[in-house]
Amino acid sequence: MRHSWQNFMVGLCTLVALAGMAALLLTFGELTFLLERRFSVPLRVNAASGLRVGSQIMLEGVPIGEVDSITLESGKALPVLIVMKLDAKQAIPANVKPTISAGLLGGGSRIDLRIPAAAQAGEVAMIDPANPPSLEAHFSTFSDQMDAILTRLNSGEGTIGRLLNDPQLYNDMSDAAQRLTLTLRDLQTLVRKVKEEGLELKF
Repeated sequence: MRHSWQNFMVGLCTLVALAGMAALLLTFGELTFLLERRFSVPLRVNAASGLRVGSQIMLEGVPIGEVDSITLESGKALPVLIVMKLDAKQAIPANVKPTISAGLLGGGSRIDLRIPAAAQAGEVAMIDPANPPSLEAHFSTFSDQMDAILTRLNSGEGTIGRLLNDPQLYNDMSDAAQRLTLTLRDLQTLVRKVKEEGLELKF
């Protein structure tokens, strides 16, 4: 009888400790996901671009969910299927534009949902959690960015592109740099001669 009573007290203390720990976790916001109602929205993209399960999802800078799963479906124009778990209490416009942002300190990437400027001013349809749409996006990868830079350089856009594609511009800049060097050298010679003659320069 005594052992049964001891076992009962041990079990009761364990339950009380677990309840206290759960209350503390709820107080500090670590278990709020258990109380939040979320719904799934599929997103088809060309590349995961550093995303992983648990990556944050933001709507105009406000956290609204996280990445639930990432799967690859070969043979499709947008082969990566991302399932986003979004907060049901958030009003999310149906015409949001998914983009991707990389972490500043290597903390992974996140999905940013942007509301078009035209939609911010007027009435827009919201995503229905009971019947969410399937979104699509084309994330800009590092290779895409490099290809765009090389294309701009080859087409002569920007200062570097013009220098690479316009030899005359390069020659003109080289001549200007040489003339500036000669002018500075003449100025240094003039200042030295003035100092040798004991004259004072006032500016």
